[in-house]
Amino acid sequence: MTSLTITIPLPPKEVRNNWRGHWAKKAAAVKQYRFHAHMRALEAMGHREANWKKAKVHITAYFPTARHLDPTNLIDALKPAFDGLQDAGVIENDKNLWPERPVIVTRDKNSRVELTVTEEN
Repeated sequence: MTSLTITIPLPPKEVRNNWRGHWAKKAAAVKQYRFHAHMRALEAMGHREANWKKAKVHITAYFPTARHLDPTNLIDALKPAFDGLQDAGVIENDKNLWPERPVIVTRDKNSRVELTVTEEN
């Protein structure tokens, strides 16, 4: 397997850098979003570990309206999902997981984020 795709919900507002709420609420949201990505990655890999050394991630985000996060804030809000990929064993260390420029689709009724992770040599 040299690539895998997972689908997760859009990042909740609590995991975004510019959200100004209670730290405990943010911590709970980060933990839940990380776990969700972890579980989707395990399902995509058939509950086996890949342990890639380096990988790139292609991000496609589908928003229900014309309003959306700018690309850098989207990547930043996906940090817990990238940690979940490491937890699932997709990559040894997420410091070697490089996001590509995100594709943003607006006015899609089925809001979601699709992450396609591809191993690099």
